[in-house]
Amino acid sequence: MLESKLMKAEVTVTDQGIIVATKSQHYGDKFKAMTQEHQAAIKKATYEAQAQLDAAQVQHEQDMASYREGLKSSVVISLLHARLKVAYEARAMGFECPSWNVDAWEAKLRDLGGNPVELPAKPVVEEPSQAAEKVVDAGDDAGRNAGGDAGAGADEAMVEEGVAP
Repeated sequence: MLESKLMKAEVTVTDQGIIVATKSQHYGDKFKAMTQEHQAAIKKATYEAQAQLDAAQVQHEQDMASYREGLKSSVVISLLHARLKVAYEARAMGFECPSWNVDAWEAKLRDLGGNPVELPAKPVVEEPSQAAEKVVDAGDDAGRNAGGDAGAGADEAMVEEGVAP
């Protein structure tokens, strides 16, 4: 009887061993499948994140190129405005420089979408005698502001040289 119980126990232990081995194999396979699924999901998420990063980087580069081009255009428009303003003022004073291609500057300004430069309403031309008077008056004012006798000495020197104060 003991032998039969021992045999029965051995069969039970063997059966339990087979069951454990089968379950172990089953869970091992299940773990392997889950690991592969998780790795695939991680690879997919990594690939998607990399694609988004690449797209964002491309968009950033395009935005920066657009910004640089806009900045260049703005600078060129400002320079053309300044050139045209000087050219118009020079024309108004009767000075014409053949090397200034004003028509091309105006065309370039229109192409870039800049606002046209307004022609000066009235030329700013001073007669040489008025300009000389302003310089003399400024000298007198400086002499008076610096000190009482400094201005007087300058007036005396002008009278001695024959220049009217």
